[in-house]
Amino acid sequence: MVILTSYDLKRLTPIHPLFAIMVSLKFKACLHVTLDSHFGSNVANLAIQIVGFIPLKMGFSYFFYLAEMQEKVLFDLNETYFDDNFETVEEPAIVHDDISLENFDTPFIGQCFLSEEEAFAFYQKFAKHNGFSIRKGRFTNDKDGEMNRRDFFYHRQGKPDPKKVDHSKEQRNRGSLRCGCKAHMRIALRRTNEIFPEEWHVATFSLEHNHELLSAKEVRFLPSYRTITKEDEKRILMLKECGLSVKQIMRVMEVEKDVPHGQLQFLSKDVHNFLSKIREMHSQNDAKELLQYCVQSKYENPNFQYVYKLDEENKLEHIFWSPAHCFDWYQKYGDVVSFDTTYKVNSYDMPFGIFVGVDNHGRTILFGCALLRNETTNTFRWLLKNFVTLMTRPPKTIITDQDPWLTEAIAKEMPYTKHAFCIWHITSKFSGWFNSILRSDYSSWCSEFYSLYKLDTIEEFEQQWPSVIAKYNLKENKHVIGLYQIISFWVLAYLRGFFFGGMTTTGRSESINAFIKRFISSKTCLTQFIRQVDLAIEDVEQTQIHDTMLEKYRGSFMRSESPLEEQAHRLLTPYAFKKFQLEFGRTIQYMVHKQTCTSFIVKHHQPTWVNKHEVFWDGNVGKCSCKNYEFVGILCRHILCVLIHEDCFNIPITYWPSQWSREVVSPTHNKSSINSTLINNDELVTDEIEVVQRPPKSKRKGRPKNKQVKGGMETAKRRKCCSICKGVGHNASTCPNKEKYAMNGAASIRASKKKKIMLEHQDLNPVFALKY
Repeated sequence: MVILTSYDLKRLTPIHPLFAIMVSLKFKACLHVTLDSHFGSNVANLAIQIVGFIPLKMGFSYFFYLAEMQEKVLFDLNETYFDDNFETVEEPAIVHDDISLENFDTPFIGQCFLSEEEAFAFYQKFAKHNGFSIRKGRFTNDKDGEMNRRDFFYHRQGKPDPKKVDHSKEQRNRGSLRCGCKAHMRIALRRTNEIFPEEWHVATFSLEHNHELLSAKEVRFLPSYRTITKEDEKRILMLKECGLSVKQIMRVMEVEKDVPHGQLQFLSKDVHNFLSKIREMHSQNDAKELLQYCVQSKYENPNFQYVYKLDEENKLEHIFWSPAHCFDWYQKYGDVVSFDTTYKVNSYDMPFGIFVGVDNHGRTILFGCALLRNETTNTFRWLLKNFVTLMTRPPKTIITDQDPWLTEAIAKEMPYTKHAFCIWHITSKFSGWFNSILRSDYSSWCSEFYSLYKLDTIEEFEQQWPSVIAKYNLKENKHVIGLYQIISFWVLAYLRGFFFGGMTTTGRSESINAFIKRFISSKTCLTQFIRQVDLAIEDVEQTQIHDTMLEKYRGSFMRSESPLEEQAHRLLTPYAFKKFQLEFGRTIQYMVHKQTCTSFIVKHHQPTWVNKHEVFWDGNVGKCSCKNYEFVGILCRHILCVLIHEDCFNIPITYWPSQWSREVVSPTHNKSSINSTLINNDELVTDEIEVVQRPPKSKRKGRPKNKQVKGGMETAKRRKCCSICKGVGHNASTCPNKEKYAMNGAASIRASKKKKIMLEHQDLNPVFALKY
């Protein structure tokens, strides 16, 4: 608030109170002028003219009110006053020769500010209007240690410091922005006399720029004018939680704020930096928060299972957890499991492994998750051992990729579990293995390989495999030899005698991974990662409820009045019943030849179908050479054809597996034994959590993408050098001898020497080295 008495106005020329009031209106919320009765009318007229002048400069509309009191005139810029006697007075703006609209916002020597922040804000606004930005510079303190002088510089002020170059280290080749500009403003803390408070006065001011100023469209990209408000930060975090990328977040906020594209107060780079700052802030206690989540979940539901391991430095090494829903699902549908690992899902590069299966409606369900330090045999043995312990029993079958260390761990920790390789991981390498060798015969080779893969019996496969290999002259091919060494892991004839629920790939694991990766990235912290895993589990659960509703609402319909189909409709879920109908509907295409009272031969009615199937049926037990029931859990068309031929109208209850039944009964398990096997009981966890540290970056298996990891001596001696002349201190693009070497052709000779590594000398499949 500024107070001017009539005595002060009499001593000033007309221009001085005008200028003082204008500056006051610029920075103060209220102007209070105290008047004498004989001087009031003149100042009131002057005030009216001032009010008419300010909107022309500031672009605002102000209202004023002449109070009833004769000695006071009050102008409040924050409120609007109305009165019955209110009249609008329009007067031309007062313009003097030495006060112009262009230099009104320009700082001047002697200008006063109430605080350092106010002076900085004023100078920053001036800098933005004129196409540059400022920063706070040096300052001095008085004898009491309080600041009494502060300099504000152009952000590129000063000269660049010489950069130290160390060729033994990888450094960013980034130039300095300093240009030696001398534009600045210095403020000093002064007091005019004892009745006035201390104010900051402009001591020196310079507009001497040695560079080109930016335009109004360009200046907003300077870092000092890019700000993210608290509200925007909350919005960004919420949108990131929903799985949106930074570009999508920017576009959503543009639409919400109704601004043109690219006109937000911040850039995508600022959003990246903000998210990195948040991640770094939460990563300090990342492992502790993850274990606290597990302890709390275990307290809320005893069926929540988890186990973890720390290294010698108390850093989190491995962790496995199974939420309560997943534990219950495993007790019902845990006969067949698919396990797969994926990468780039957390900020520590820890491989993420998931155990998935299929429920009675054919939907993918999650059994448990694991974060591992590495993928060695010992790591997988620790995981599988604790998986069997916590989940109370091992699965009957398991499908994985061709990892030799995982294969060895399964053989040791799950000796009675049938292990199979994902066929997709095998056939996906075929183009690299055989395309260049077979050329035009590659397509026919793939077709015949598929026929071999689908054979029913081991005898048929062993009989036809040599002839097909000889046909394409692949007998000496190392990949074919390797495939034959592991035929018990991928050939269906060796797998049909075990229940796999019809699964032959780890595709169900990939679907879970794809869902989780929608919300996370390689920079995700552990606590956020586990929340997204919980979201995936909730999504599976909600999908189950929705699909169950649709099945009840739509129902399933029988295609015939057969008692066999009616029995299947009553006992099987709609998903399994459709598979049963597919097999039952094709029984009319087959002929039955009875050899003995319990042995039958089933053939297709077309003579071109040379396949025939042997079926055993004694009235209670049925077996077929195709082994579809053992592999999928649904009776095959051949057994059903024999049942119809033998006038059997009831299928024994043993051929309705619980995996596909409408009502699934969980196997009984001793909950007390589960809790007693937990390594992480409450007493241990409470003490250990306080000392747990976040894990280090994990090293992936295999050779790095860019270079091979070298030892300490090699790393210490390594120096960056030019690829042309082998000199130090420059590269190939800045080599002074580039033209000389180019004329001699030395560069092309060196490039050709390190080019060739023959494909057939590389072992692309390390699992072939295993001996079974």
